[in-house]
Amino acid sequence: MNTERPGRDAAGAAQARPTAPRSNASRQTAAKYDSRLIQRPRAQPRLRRTAWGFVTAAFWGVYVYLWMPAITMLLWLLGIRNAYFELYLRQHRVEPFLLIALPSLAVCAAVLLIAWAEYNRWRFAGKDRRGAPSPTPLDDIAQALGATAQLGAQLNAARVVVLNMDAEFAVPRGLREVAPAAGSVAAPA
Repeated sequence: MNTERPGRDAAGAAQARPTAPRSNASRQTAAKYDSRLIQRPRAQPRLRRTAWGFVTAAFWGVYVYLWMPAITMLLWLLGIRNAYFELYLRQHRVEPFLLIALPSLAVCAAVLLIAWAEYNRWRFAGKDRRGAPSPTPLDDIAQALGATAQLGAQLNAARVVVLNMDAEFAVPRGLREVAPAAGSVAAPA
């Protein structure tokens, strides 16, 4: 009785078969270096993810701390330290105008940004202009590649192929199917 899924080759079926149970230590080691965790970080336990998040944040903090002398020198060269001193720290007092003007400017900027976003949402609501591009005929694709229409049709029907290229120009002259698609016939090389 064949319990394999359709379309699976013998090597893939052999890999899919369960092997002898592994010990707990070998499972932890395998999970520790499992490359799938990069694509699916949620597969890692939450505590470990959180701990490594704190470690990452701490090292970013150290990295920024190491750059602080260069950043400070750049700010001094640009006069930002002097502007800060003149605006806020002169004789240890804060200018009353700044207490009103700066928050007012921030509120105005926020209101303008929100108003612009709402206007765009109202203007473009329900108007999805993104659409699939029209299908390109196989003859046009083959012509762009410099191949024949027959070779273009074979490329479209094949799954995995090796192209035989012209020696002088980057133009496909033939193909050899490595993994034939279902119901297709291998093309001559």
